[in-house]
Amino acid sequence: MEISETTVNKLPELRNPDFIAALAGWSDAAQVATGTALYLARSLDAVRFAQIEGDQFYDFSTIRPKITVDRGLITSLHLPHNGLCYWKNQKAAHDLVLLHGIEPHLHWQKFVDTILDLASRLKVRRIYTLGGLYDNIPHTREPRISGVVNRPSLLAVLQRHNIEPIVYQGPSSLHGLLLTNCAQRNIEAISLWGHAPFYVRVETNPIVCLGLVKKLTELLEIEIDLEELAKAGEYLQDMLNRLLADSSDELRLYVKKLEEQYELEGVAPGERLEGTDRIIKEVEDFLRNQRHKKETPP
Repeated sequence: MEISETTVNKLPELRNPDFIAALAGWSDAAQVATGTALYLARSLDAVRFAQIEGDQFYDFSTIRPKITVDRGLITSLHLPHNGLCYWKNQKAAHDLVLLHGIEPHLHWQKFVDTILDLASRLKVRRIYTLGGLYDNIPHTREPRISGVVNRPSLLAVLQRHNIEPIVYQGPSSLHGLLLTNCAQRNIEAISLWGHAPFYVRVETNPIVCLGLVKKLTELLEIEIDLEELAKAGEYLQDMLNRLLADSSDELRLYVKKLEEQYELEGVAPGERLEGTDRIIKEVEDFLRNQRHKKETPP
């Protein structure tokens, strides 16, 4: 069965589902968006039911297909694609659809139409997009979660859940086009963003993922086990605190300035402080050394 560019094994019968979309790429700093979506899907044992094929949407010279060769024989080739899964809520009449993929290089409008055509078939009531950005915030404070909505009435939802409304003007990710198209189709849409400390350059930041997961499950009124993600966040937090205790005066002063800035500023990313590049290198070197120690056998 084919729906536009989406290959569907079997369309599930869902009750008033919400739709979560997380796309790797420009809008996924520290894998905050995709890390959150994957954790949700794994924790809920979500069922895969479809994928959006990638041959029309990606530049394969930028995102290479993945190949497996076994002793000279090609055994598999996987093109970039976007997976969709669903979860049926046993406690309430609100199920869930999750999209995990990659922001397309090409044909954004067609990609958005593909998502929304499927959402219409599934009778989705609200769409949430997830994003991550680097910001001048300290690791010593709660992760900042901000949001954008596509209709004025949803601003009250942000306020009720202590999500800071974003003030921004500049380049847009696919989120902007998707929310605008949702408004045209009379679908409620909220974009949630987790702010990661600019100087903590890890592949995935579990501290910010945990903050985004908590906020999202609160909005969805569902419960999941957060232990695994919380432990990963505690481990990173402990390493950063250890670095701060043993670091140069420059790093401690840098974090102190960020803490002061955190209390005063809104959600627009702050201007980079002087010495940021040196701080990033100091933190990267420390985390790299810690990983090396962990991987090196005694």
